Amino acid sequence: MNGGLLMLAGHAIYQGGQWHGGHQNEDRLYEKHVRDAFRIFAGEGYQALVLSGGRSRPQLAPEIANSEAEGMREYALEAGLAARGDGVLLEEFGRDSFENLFFSILCFYRAFGEWPSRVGTVSWKFKALRFYLMACGLRLAEGRFRFFGSGDPTAQQAIEAFAAASAQYDAMIVRGDEIVDPLHRDARWFGQKRLGRTPREFATNTDYLRRVRQEYDTDGRSGALIDVVESIEPGPAWREVTWPWAVQDFL
Repeated sequence: MNGGLLMLAGHAIYQGGQWHGGHQNEDRLYEKHVRDAFRIFAGEGYQALVLSGGRSRPQLAPEIANSEAEGMREYALEAGLAARGDGVLLEEFGRDSFENLFFSILCFYRAFGEWPSRVGTVSWKFKALRFYLMACGLRLAEGRFRFFGSGDPTAQQAIEAFAAASAQYDAMIVRGDEIVDPLHRDARWFGQKRLGRTPREFATNTDYLRRVRQEYDTDGRSGALIDVVESIEPGPAWREVTWPWAVQDFL
């Protein structure tokens, strides 16, 4: 059994000693996310730490060239948290929480030739529910998923804004008592958000995902999974997907 992966999702881009594209007064929290991820990685025995996040601030290009993943790595190196060749992988295409998680699994498979036996996620504390819902959608929730919350906004206005946005976000995944969209397939809500975070050299989402396939599809399996995800509509169809890590024999 492999040691699995720990994923840290980026929320701003670090370059040249500064965080770019984030929210006001949150730089110290982005740094805390990175520090917490490296601490958890060292303490929990994960095989790889995947820093996930693409060039999701197209309005900052070309001056800001780093991806979120590259920026977190740059900060970790400057802060003395990481050395090159230390089990850290960069996932440079994720545009939202689902892609952060899903593409990190593909990134792990590309690096090691096997699916992770377990998956941990480091992100904002208020994002716990959405990540557990995504873990259900990816069939990771049966003892193979763990969420690590890091950082909280402190200003009243920020807390209210984050709480309202998070409740609205989670309501798109759960309707009534049914989980309908854990894989973030709603084209208007999730799809438009992803397009707004897509680098401008890609004219369409199809073009972008073609590049993702080129990056991760070493043997046809990752490309097939991307195709399956793209074919699903909100509703019960996500329950019919057979994920290879859910049936893999780790014994």
